[in-house]
Amino acid sequence: MKRGATKEEIIRTTQEFIARNGIRAVRVDEIAQTLGISKRTLYEMFADKNDLIGACLDAMRTQQQERIVACRKRRSGNPLQKTVRLMNEYIDNLYQVDHSFLSDLRRKVVFAEHYDEHREFWHKELASLLDMCRKQELLLPEIDAEAFADQLMGTLLDLRLNGASREEVSLFCRTILRGAATRQGIELIDRRA
Repeated sequence: MKRGATKEEIIRTTQEFIARNGIRAVRVDEIAQTLGISKRTLYEMFADKNDLIGACLDAMRTQQQERIVACRKRRSGNPLQKTVRLMNEYIDNLYQVDHSFLSDLRRKVVFAEHYDEHREFWHKELASLLDMCRKQELLLPEIDAEAFADQLMGTLLDLRLNGASREEVSLFCRTILRGAATRQGIELIDRRA
């Protein structure tokens, strides 16, 4: 039996299980067996299954925030192009995990805080870009950036949960952004297609 699995190894392995099968399917026995450690060893590092999953969600949120920050730094172009790239990142993020994970995360009260923090980070970034688009007259002036970001993110998540393909979700997002764009914004979106 392997001894000395680190907390990071346990978190990484659990993240793989969560991403592949969802939160409810995670079994501590299976994680311990995969790592070659006893359940007791695992429970010496984590109080219970929820503590372990919480640590995984924290790590996932940190990784995603680092991706968004890196994406922000390398984004060039106008705010609408940056918005399209950010939404592609968001959609990619939705498809990195099994839809059951997203469903579990949304519904389980104990993980609601993790879900809200993760969503808020995306929402803030998107709303900021949408507001810049509106100010540069790339989106219609009546667009409320906060509400639009909220609705767009919620709809994309619902599409993912209902089995839409990544391509369908991406096309839907592009269509919605195009519908909210000014003529100048539409031309910029269409140039990318």
